[in-house]
Amino acid sequence: MILAFRPFQSESEASDWVASAAAEGPIADLLDDALATLERALAAEAAATGRPYVEAIGPDDVIGAKVGYGDGDRVSEGLYLEALEIDARGGTAGERRERMERNRPVARIAAILGDRETAAACEFLIPRVRSDLDCGRVMSAALVIEVAVRSTIVEMDSALDDSGHSADLDRLRALLPELTGLTESILAEGRAWPGLAEALEEPLAVAERIMRRRRALEQ
Repeated sequence: MILAFRPFQSESEASDWVASAAAEGPIADLLDDALATLERALAAEAAATGRPYVEAIGPDDVIGAKVGYGDGDRVSEGLYLEALEIDARGGTAGERRERMERNRPVARIAAILGDRETAAACEFLIPRVRSDLDCGRVMSAALVIEVAVRSTIVEMDSALDDSGHSADLDRLRALLPELTGLTESILAEGRAWPGLAEALEEPLAVAERIMRRRRALEQ
């Protein structure tokens, strides 16, 4: 990913930027931006070719990464004047990896892989809505969110005996008529409108909270 829209005024400025990127925060942000760009590219390819959308690689899949600067065609060929080696799976991104591991329900992954448990449809749909929304695919997110929320209500109805869980499900039920109307409006108009992305945030956030609570209470 080349940040061509933010050119440096001098080589010393570029070198200082590379040095500042060595901190944990900037590296994590740069990795997030790069992976998000890759996901947008894969989505664009899927739309242009008709091939099924493939999930972008995550930090654990990155074999090697660099942050650096260069000029002209050399940058597009992966050649730098100066670059910082990054271990996206540990080391310079250690805190990031630790956060990911804390949020990874290993026992449930094993249960699903061993056919002892079946993943709910909403566990695929809700993250897809979030991914589309975060990457600016507002129309795609808006057309899916009603089904994602409906499946969350049905599939998570008796998943937990928890007052917060019940309250969140009730909130989703209350939001359903609005989402139904939103879906019909999108299909009728065939376009997104200002404020549409913001309108998706509450139902999406509530559904995500339901997923997180289930994972937390099941560990």
